[in-house]
Amino acid sequence: MRPEQRDGGPRFRDHLFRPIAVVAAIFSLVLCILLILNYVQLERTDPLNSPALERLIERLGDNPEDTQLREQIRALDLLARRAYFSRLWQIRTAALMLLISVAVLLLSLKVLTRGRQKLPEENRKLPAWRGAYLARIGLITAGAMILVGGLVTAGLSHSALSGEYRQASAPGPEGAVAVGRADSGGAVAAVETAEQTEIKENYLDSEELQGNWPGFRGAGGVGIAYVAQAPTRWDGSTGEGILWKTAIAKPGFNSPVIWADRVFLSGADEQGQEVYCLDRNTGQILWQQAIDYVPGSPAEPPDVTEDTGYAAATMSTDGSGVFAIFATGDVAGLDLAGNRLWERNLGVPENHYGHSSSLVIYRDLLIVQYDHDGGSRLLGLDRSSGETVWETERQVLSSWSSPILVYTGRRPEIIINANPFVGSYDPDTGRELWQVECMYGEVGSSPTYLDGLVYAANQFAQLVAIDVDTREIIWEVYDDLPDASSLLAMGGCLYVPTSYGYLSCLDAATGEAYWTHDYGGSSYSSPIYAAGNVYWMDKTGVMHIFKAGREFVPVSDPPLGEPTWASPAFSEGRVYIRGEQHLYCIGE
Repeated sequence: MRPEQRDGGPRFRDHLFRPIAVVAAIFSLVLCILLILNYVQLERTDPLNSPALERLIERLGDNPEDTQLREQIRALDLLARRAYFSRLWQIRTAALMLLISVAVLLLSLKVLTRGRQKLPEENRKLPAWRGAYLARIGLITAGAMILVGGLVTAGLSHSALSGEYRQASAPGPEGAVAVGRADSGGAVAAVETAEQTEIKENYLDSEELQGNWPGFRGAGGVGIAYVAQAPTRWDGSTGEGILWKTAIAKPGFNSPVIWADRVFLSGADEQGQEVYCLDRNTGQILWQQAIDYVPGSPAEPPDVTEDTGYAAATMSTDGSGVFAIFATGDVAGLDLAGNRLWERNLGVPENHYGHSSSLVIYRDLLIVQYDHDGGSRLLGLDRSSGETVWETERQVLSSWSSPILVYTGRRPEIIINANPFVGSYDPDTGRELWQVECMYGEVGSSPTYLDGLVYAANQFAQLVAIDVDTREIIWEVYDDLPDASSLLAMGGCLYVPTSYGYLSCLDAATGEAYWTHDYGGSSYSSPIYAAGNVYWMDKTGVMHIFKAGREFVPVSDPPLGEPTWASPAFSEGRVYIRGEQHLYCIGE
């Protein structure tokens, strides 16, 4: 028996593997074309921002009592998220099928060419052979280009939807000591030391921090006001309960921050950027400082949307200095007398709304979350000089959320919500401690923390509860989620606001819904816990106050008399609210 008969021979291989190769090639090319067309469509339309949904939300703002319209928004929101996840699955499946079909094609071609006798050298010089050879090379090259294009666009499409990137963190400063280490199973091997106890008591949970309002949503950024009492009745139109109100020259959506007898906030427009300091008791403007002529600042301000503006990020203070950041990428440090200590430009952030991530102070560092399409990163700046102490690259898409700084039982952690992951970082070094890929879309809602669980959400994705020790998602919810407002966790309850007026109370341990209430007005503000109540402001300036707990018990709905987008600040029995034009102090 001849050798070619024992292994099937060239003719047998041709009959069996040539059709397989042809089918695999055609199938691969079709998949590539479909993936390329999908990417083109994805570039033209944003699957997470339906124009129809935006129009409905705008109509709801004009007709907040329209319950039927509200239900349409909820249904369309759910449909958009289901279509989003379906599209993501389709891209992953198509890419996998493409890889398999290419592998089959290559294997078939290898079998077909095995044992082929080479043509004599003189035959290779014939014009007919050379023409066929060149045609074959051209066909193979064109096919390879389409295949590579399909694989590349599959990766780009998946990245555009879910931001599936590799994480690469920059090392911390020389001599820094890491307090925890993630082992191969994700568990943290760390023991609380005397130094950690000192850090917790002096820099995270100190009475001084809790007695003031040092940043966005108070100490740690989790929305807890450590006050014994807070006002529940006022009317900005009549002046009832209003101790003072002061006009602020430049607009801004940031919240006031408070230290001792001073209140700070920032404002900016196309003409300039300013920081304001007011007397907490009288409302008198003690000083206002322009942040201008910053080295590297753009000659022309970037494009921002009206509902973000140039001063959306809340400032931060620790009683020795005050710090501000703007949509231009300018960040500055000032002393309490208004003198500029330092300023620098971090590069103009490349996002389509404007920068809004607020600042956090930790020990001698100013923590800056700088997530944008030009290169996301987390920075630790020296508070006294503005110089970079550490910088960590973050492989995430643009986000508009703010970091929180919490003590998780064994160490301090900076926790950030973005697309595609919720991540935790060591505030001393910037080293990534852990990440859980679970988030999608344009993330504007900040995370929160309670009893070993991190909570993070986004309107077009999901709400998750993450165990900080195991890195496991304990539970998840998909309905009635926040767009810009942030979560609040307190007393075993998780309060979940939405941009269209719904607010839900869930069991923080299980995600079980206790109640949902429709306030009928859209909101960008975040709920704050103060003196046994939860305060949540809508865009019209009405503060919705209800008892914190598993049953919905309304308290009052006092009006400010002025539109507002900012979250309130609390200090010594008073609440401070930034309206569209004024800063209000409310109390007795």
